[in-house]
Amino acid sequence: MCGRFSVNVNYEELKDRFPTHKVQPIKPLYNFATTMELPIIINNDVINMKWGLVTSWAKDTSFASKMINARSETLLERPSFKNLVDTNRCVIVSNGFYEWDSVTKSPYYIYHTSNQIMTFGGLYSTWVSKNKETVYTFTIITTEPNSSLSYIHHRMPLILDKGDDIKWIDNNNSYDSVKELVKPIDDNLINMHEVSTLVNSVRNNTSEVQIKTVNRLF
Repeated sequence: MCGRFSVNVNYEELKDRFPTHKVQPIKPLYNFATTMELPIIINNDVINMKWGLVTSWAKDTSFASKMINARSETLLERPSFKNLVDTNRCVIVSNGFYEWDSVTKSPYYIYHTSNQIMTFGGLYSTWVSKNKETVYTFTIITTEPNSSLSYIHHRMPLILDKGDDIKWIDNNNSYDSVKELVKPIDDNLINMHEVSTLVNSVRNNTSEVQIKTVNRLF
């Protein structure tokens, strides 16, 4: 799963990546976690959303923390996702994510080899509370890991190449026409290194959580 990531992106690069969207500078968030809020890019807008999908028919937001990821293999099977794949696809802007070794429990930071923006493919939903407040929420789609990441974990987020992220959010494209984008990122496009256990606590939200502690694994 993808349960924590970093958002420290260059504003000029962000504008270049999404030239038709009204993107704004994003305050660095080095340890973004469940239920936190972030500007999310959709078809023709940028909307602040909370991480953890709340379906439109949910009675409350109690299950949001269990809906931070959506397995790519079952998107068309689960009621929570299958009605969103054609119209409610989104992009989550990041510069890298964290994963914990399934055996040693050591945390690792995974990022693009060029240190560029890393965009995750996701789905979003709107939920209206009893007080008539509209809440926007999102989930990150996960795939099988590439061979590099498979050494530490069995899942990874859907990472979209530049240009493919625009295709992903374009509502003129059905899910069937973009489903070939749902695959692990190439091994040669990511680096990773072990980081301090500071990242284990969401209270630690500084660049220190990404400091390298050991050599690259590959």
